[in-house]
Amino acid sequence: MRRGGVLILLLGLLLIVGAVAAFLFLNQGGVATGPGGGQSGPTALPTEDLGVDVVAAAVDIQQNTVIVDGSTLLELVNIPTSEYEQNQDQLFTSIAEVEGQLATRSYRAGERVERADLTDPGLSQQLPTQQPDRPRDKAYPFIVNNLSGVADQIKPGDFVDVVATFTVIRRQSYPNAQRLEEQAGQVVTVTERELLDLELNTTKTIVQRVQVLRILRPQVAAEGTPEAEAAPVEGGPPQVDASGQPIVEGSEGVEGSPVTAGIWTVILAVNNQEAELMEFALSTDARVVLVLRGAGDDTFEPTIGATFDLLVSEFGVPNPAPLQPRVFSEEEAFIGDPTATPAPTRVP
Repeated sequence: MRRGGVLILLLGLLLIVGAVAAFLFLNQGGVATGPGGGQSGPTALPTEDLGVDVVAAAVDIQQNTVIVDGSTLLELVNIPTSEYEQNQDQLFTSIAEVEGQLATRSYRAGERVERADLTDPGLSQQLPTQQPDRPRDKAYPFIVNNLSGVADQIKPGDFVDVVATFTVIRRQSYPNAQRLEEQAGQVVTVTERELLDLELNTTKTIVQRVQVLRILRPQVAAEGTPEAEAAPVEGGPPQVDASGQPIVEGSEGVEGSPVTAGIWTVILAVNNQEAELMEFALSTDARVVLVLRGAGDDTFEPTIGATFDLLVSEFGVPNPAPLQPRVFSEEEAFIGDPTATPAPTRVP
């Protein structure tokens, strides 16, 4: 019995020592020991730097290039946050901020784009690139009003056609009398003629598919100051009100009109030949108007123009036949008919 009791005590002691050792072992992984052997709490893990995405060149970009297609020319690259904070005034974090800007220096692929190397493009950089079947377009200023400018509904980037109506003078020789005249001993009949200058109109679409680059409107007068009257431009269309009538000096505009009255300048992209056509039309005091195209309409539409004889022959407009002149006899002219007595009013 003694040996059995001692053995039981030894087993119990071993179990107690093992339990204490296991308890200490399990608590060493989550509790840090302080300088004095005390517990100081869990150990904090370092925070991971996610960095910042900045705009960089996806391909080589040449100097004086307008960055139009940002999805092709640009990309986002990740840099450390500390590096971004040192130069955040010069870096871009969005491709949309860079689109439409002009690069003043060349960029290599992967190089970060900085604000100091970009500027707003001028008009010459905004001209469309040359097409394979025509010379490159140039900028041409055209003065319009609320009628010739499609009621001020044209926006930059739209496409328009140019229609001109010319006035052509045709001289007509009309016989108006005959008389007998002796010539070389013979009496001959001589016809007297009257020369008349007739003004005839002819209309034609002279330029098609013209892109609008910019629209320059007159400055709006400050509130409380009288609005300065726009002076008519020599060679341009007359200033008209919302109803299309010319504005007389001292007259007031129509209050609340939805049509913007006044004169503004539309910058068009045309080649030299098209500019010559428009300049010739304006120099002959022709009426020149713009016709707005629908979005995506790039069709060249052949036309035959419009004159009165073409309207009759091609479009079926009835041509009134000339009536014979009323010839009065001498009795009607010198004696006249007696005054007719009015009949009494009939009661229905």
